Amino acid sequence: MKDLTDKQQAVLAFITTIIKERGFPPTIREIGDEFGITAKGAYDHLKAIEKKGYLKTAKNQSRAIELIRQSPMESIPVQATSIPVIGRVAAGLPIFADENIESYIPVPDEMAKGNVPMYALRVQGDSMIEVGIDSGDIAIIEKRDIARNGEIVVALIEDEATLKVYYKEQDQIRLEARNPKYKPIKTKKAIVIGKLVGLYRIY
Repeated sequence: MKDLTDKQQAVLAFITTIIKERGFPPTIREIGDEFGITAKGAYDHLKAIEKKGYLKTAKNQSRAIELIRQSPMESIPVQATSIPVIGRVAAGLPIFADENIESYIPVPDEMAKGNVPMYALRVQGDSMIEVGIDSGDIAIIEKRDIARNGEIVVALIEDEATLKVYYKEQDQIRLEARNPKYKPIKTKKAIVIGKLVGLYRIY
């Protein structure tokens, strides 16, 4: 694989750091803002890095960046904590989230915030694909019962769990997909059981 330029190494290191901290990659706009360049300039850097074999990008998805090789500037091993994988989450139509533990997965200690309980749920469906969340991904969830507008949450609706973008309205909660073929879910009965803090994907 060809060597990276200094700027490409910096971009790749930034992407690696954000993935370690948040569990998912930055958007092209965030990369541009970090380096004071346009979105097109950021995209051009990504394509150049992709050609050198360090990452993959996908069209029409702002967060569709997959690391293949680690940045030479980020070669220190990451300490990890194991969290339980519990049931499944519907990214589309809600399905029942079984409280049985399926397995355990490691997450970086930077993502595990002290004593805050965390768990993981398996995503099923395509309603969140526009923010880079695909069917089969494992959603890393910080356990909580409150949320702010615009956050991606796990919400229970009559004992069924769904992963959606949360909005509190005057007399109801609106849960929005990030796929135009799905309509918002409007309900008074949704209970927030966690906030998305990262994704775990096996290739």
